[in-house]
Amino acid sequence: MTYARQTGIRQPAPRLLPEGQRAQAAAAAMIAAGFLFDYLTPLGVAAGLIYTGVVLCAIWAETPATAYTYAAVGSALSVLGYFLVPHTAANHWIILTNRGLTVLALWGFAFIVCRHKTIQLSLQRKQNELAAIQENTVDGMITIDAGGNILSYNRACTHIFGYSAEEATGRNVKFLMPDPDRSAHDGYLRNYHETGRKNIIGTGREVRGLRKDGSTFPLQLSVSEVHVGGHILFSGIVRDISEQKRAEAEREQFIEELSRSNRDLDDFAYVASHDLRAPLRVIDNASTWLEEDLADVLDEDSRENLQLLRSRVTRMDRLLDDLLEYSRIGRADDHRYQQLMPGDALMQEVLMLIDLPEGFTIRIDPAFKNIQLVNMPLKQIFANLISNAIKHSETGTGNVDVTLRDQDGNWVFQVADDGPGIAPEYHEKIFKMFQTLKSRDQVEGSGMGLAIVQKHVQRAGGSVSVRSAEGKGCEFSVTWPKHRTTVKGGN
Repeated sequence: MTYARQTGIRQPAPRLLPEGQRAQAAAAAMIAAGFLFDYLTPLGVAAGLIYTGVVLCAIWAETPATAYTYAAVGSALSVLGYFLVPHTAANHWIILTNRGLTVLALWGFAFIVCRHKTIQLSLQRKQNELAAIQENTVDGMITIDAGGNILSYNRACTHIFGYSAEEATGRNVKFLMPDPDRSAHDGYLRNYHETGRKNIIGTGREVRGLRKDGSTFPLQLSVSEVHVGGHILFSGIVRDISEQKRAEAEREQFIEELSRSNRDLDDFAYVASHDLRAPLRVIDNASTWLEEDLADVLDEDSRENLQLLRSRVTRMDRLLDDLLEYSRIGRADDHRYQQLMPGDALMQEVLMLIDLPEGFTIRIDPAFKNIQLVNMPLKQIFANLISNAIKHSETGTGNVDVTLRDQDGNWVFQVADDGPGIAPEYHEKIFKMFQTLKSRDQVEGSGMGLAIVQKHVQRAGGSVSVRSAEGKGCEFSVTWPKHRTTVKGGN
C-alpha cells in the first residue's frame, strides 16, 4: 500500500499527452521503426507498411494537412533507404517497384486521411456550433427519447424551471408538468406510437409548467418529431409567458376601464347637452317676454343687456352642440361615414354650408373631380377649416385656396388663406378644446372647431398641422390615408 493510500490522499490521475502530441510521438516511433526495418529488409515492403501506419497516425493530428506531411516524410525515407541501405541479391527492379508502390500508397492514404479529417473537423465544428446555439438560445430547448426521458436540457430551461441540466437529464419530462398533464403524458406518447395521431406534435399551444419550487406558470410549447439513425426523438421549445400574460391582463383591464370611461363621457356629454338646453330655453324665452312686456319702461341700456343675455344663451347652445359632436366622433351609426361621393360634389356641398361674405373668394383644386371621398367627416373638416379662415379675417375680404396632392399612399389636403396668421407659439394650442386666440366678443365661436378636426383626422389614421406666422396667412395641411377613399375607376 502506498503512502497516498495510507493517508487517504487521492493519487493524481496520470497526465496524458494531448491527442495531437500523442499522434506525433507515435509517428516518430514508427518512423524510427520503419527506417530500422528498411535496413533489415532492403526490399522495402516492411518499411512501406510501417510508413503507411505513420500516415494513418494523422487521423489523431490537429490539422488535416499533417497527413501530407507524414506522407512526404515517409516518401523521403523510402527513397533515402534505397540509396543508403545495402542492396541484397534481390532484383533491382523489384526493389524500385516496391518503393514506388510504397510512395504511391503513402500519398493515396494521405489523401484519404486528409479528407476524412477535414470532414471530421467540419462535423465537429457544426456540432459545437449547434450545441452553443442550443445552450445559449433565449427559449428553453428540451430533447426527449421515445419514452419521454430527457436527453438534452439547455441553460434557458434552468432559468425557466429551476432545475439544473444534471438534475433534469435522464428523468422523464413529465416531472416538469403539473397534473393532469403529468398523469396523462405517458398515455399521450403511447397513443402516438400506436396510432400516429398527433395532438401537439408539429404545432404550438399554451400549457402549464411546474417549477422546482412547486409553482405553476403558463408556457408556450411547440414540439417537433426528429428521426435520427432509425430512432425517434422529440424536440420541444418552451417559453415562459408569465410576463406576457400579466401584460395582457393589464391591457385588457386598461381597455375595459378606458371603454367604461368613454361610455361615461359620452353619456355625460349627451345628458349635459340635453339637460342644459332646457334652462337655456327658459332664459331665452323669459328675456324675450320681459323685453316685450316692459317695452314701454325699458331704457336702451336694459335692452342691450337683454340682447347680450340672449347672445350668451345662443353661444352656450352652440357650445353644447359642438361638445356633443366631439363626443360622438368615431361612432359607426352615421351612414355618411361610409358614403363615397365625387370630390368635386363634396366640395360643392361644403360651400353650401358656409356663409360666404361677398368679399371672399374660395378656389377649389380641379383635381377633386378625379377622386372619390367619404362624405363624413371630410365635409365637416373642410367646412370647419374654411369657416375659420373667413371668421378670423380682419378685413372681411380675402382668398381661400383648397388644394390636394398625392403623397406616399395618402391624400394631402391643404386649406390656405391670406388672413392675419397665427404666431408659432400658438400652433399647438389652437387644436385644444375651448381654445380661441381672440375674445368671443370679437370672434364668435366655441373654440371646438379645430379640436373636432384633429380628432376626426387622427381617428382616420391621418394627421393635421398648421404652417403660419403673424401677418402671413395660414396653411392647414390634412394628411388623409388613401385606404379611407377610392380613386375613381381605380383602387
